[in-house]
Amino acid sequence: MELSDRSTLPLHLLDELEPAFDNVRSNDAALAARTTLDWVEQIAALSSAVGRRSAWLGYVRSLVVELGEQCPADIEVRMLAAIARTALCAHQTAMGMAAAEHALDRAIEMADYATEVLIRAIRIPYLAHKSPVDANHDIRMMAAAWDQVAARTLDLTDRQRWIQAEMLLARVSYRGAVGDMVRLRSELAELGRLQLPRVDALTFLAFASQASLAQLWLRTGHPARAAVCVQDAVGVCEAELAWAEAANLRALQAAIWVQTNDFHAAVVAATSAVASGRKSLVQNGQGDPWLGMPFDLSQIKSTGAAVNAMAESVLEAQDLGDAVGFSLAVLAMVAFYLADDRALEALDALTEAREVARSFEDPEIAQRLHNTAESLLRHLGIMAK
Repeated sequence: MELSDRSTLPLHLLDELEPAFDNVRSNDAALAARTTLDWVEQIAALSSAVGRRSAWLGYVRSLVVELGEQCPADIEVRMLAAIARTALCAHQTAMGMAAAEHALDRAIEMADYATEVLIRAIRIPYLAHKSPVDANHDIRMMAAAWDQVAARTLDLTDRQRWIQAEMLLARVSYRGAVGDMVRLRSELAELGRLQLPRVDALTFLAFASQASLAQLWLRTGHPARAAVCVQDAVGVCEAELAWAEAANLRALQAAIWVQTNDFHAAVVAATSAVASGRKSLVQNGQGDPWLGMPFDLSQIKSTGAAVNAMAESVLEAQDLGDAVGFSLAVLAMVAFYLADDRALEALDALTEAREVARSFEDPEIAQRLHNTAESLLRHLGIMAK
């Protein structure tokens, strides 16, 4: 293939390149492909980055075609891993997991331990809640592969440092999924001690770590601390126009405000969650593995639809036996009822949820919902203060 037959990159993509990545336009197709993959791997893995990542990957595909049978195996497997990551960012979970499986098989076959770690880290968060046994297997295999990476180098490259960060984030997600808050905290602390280059991927790291920290505080009974972390994560996502992630964060924020009896703030957060959902471009639902809550508001376009989505989340949390997830989904549903001017239905929902909550081992859940109902009655002026 002639150089001129390569996919043409839009000027706005070329304008964002840092000098260290100038080789994306090299006449050497293999060098250009590896450099482009270096660039793609450092793009923040948020829903708003899907278009950028896809455009760069289209260019990589054209380079792979140009190389033909001479294409090095490491380029192929890294491209598959990047496709998997991009599909998961776009909420195309089935496609992302299939691409990850294909990439993993190839990485193992060629003993590319660093890329194996990266692929397992990419998929563990999406296995952790639905297939914890498979996720645990990946955790062990990822650790073994990382030992191979560490044994073969005295000084980690920038790419390897980022893969180490991805590995720790995957473990954080797994700890949250299985309710191991002590180890979640220690994994986050270890992540915070890493010396990482200041690149675009730090944005995703900030979002995921703050969302995970919010989950930690919520599941250990510290809503005020969780609120700070959620707000920090919201700031990151809204600055990056990552509306799918912002919708879920705002919904969780609404639940926290209801829990603390600040119903005005809860309505503002619920309204913001719907506004974010309207701006989100994702076409499929996909629970956020960092928040660890059984809901997804990324496609919600109205407060009424948000109420229905949260009602489904309440049932899912009940089926899972997730008392904290159940409580927060109920409280978020109350916020969306209030935002939809259906305050009496919010009270009914709290009454029903309080009865269901008696089936959980934690007796404080039912009492908390009872207290919220009384506070809402006072807020509405139905009960004397």
